[in-house]
Amino acid sequence: MFSRNGWGSGSGDEQFTAELSQLKRRGASVLVVGAVRTEQRQEVSQRLLGQTTSQPRRRVLVSTTGESHTMSHLADGDESATTALVNYETQSRGAAAANSDSQSMESVSVQSDNSPTTVATLADLGIAVSNAIEEFERDATSLAPGELRIAVDSLVPLLEEYGAERVFKFAHLTNGRTRDADGMIHYHLPLDRDSDVVSVLTPVFDIVIELRDRNGVFQERWTINDGDHSSGWLSIG
Repeated sequence: MFSRNGWGSGSGDEQFTAELSQLKRRGASVLVVGAVRTEQRQEVSQRLLGQTTSQPRRRVLVSTTGESHTMSHLADGDESATTALVNYETQSRGAAAANSDSQSMESVSVQSDNSPTTVATLADLGIAVSNAIEEFERDATSLAPGELRIAVDSLVPLLEEYGAERVFKFAHLTNGRTRDADGMIHYHLPLDRDSDVVSVLTPVFDIVIELRDRNGVFQERWTINDGDHSSGWLSIG
């Protein structure tokens, strides 16, 4: 996904691709916005999760929508990738919240049999993602830049339950943990780029990818550092 393919050849485009390359080396956080079809979002996620032809991938797939089965399919057919699944269960949130204060970090562990780790609070979601990264770090001598890839299928359930301020803090901490491992994390938020909540969350992300469908043509636009560099609208497919 971080390549010159699809970008132009002018000086501005060269600066754009150079900045993308730097982000790949030091780690990056991506917010994917815009209301498009589910299959289009999944296609974007597959590209952001990366291919394993040139290097192995270690992936954390997070579902907040109850669609963990769909998330797990993003890694189908990629036997060289190591995947951890995390499922945020909104329906059990109320019961779990009563006991959340007594839970320790060790109580949220990544499943060894590749079944989803299920959590019910925002705090435990952050812990589960961090634990998955730690397990990958223990298993590998060292994680190469871009080897770790994380996908979160939607921020909407988290925003509905916890509000923008707490989700901002969650993303800030999770993005930082991912960046420490030189990884890349992306989140989907199917709202317009100029919506209030997107404006609130944007500062905590390195890249915002806007998606749209224009007369049956799927397009995307990448913006880095809140407007410093932009790809312009690109037709995909």
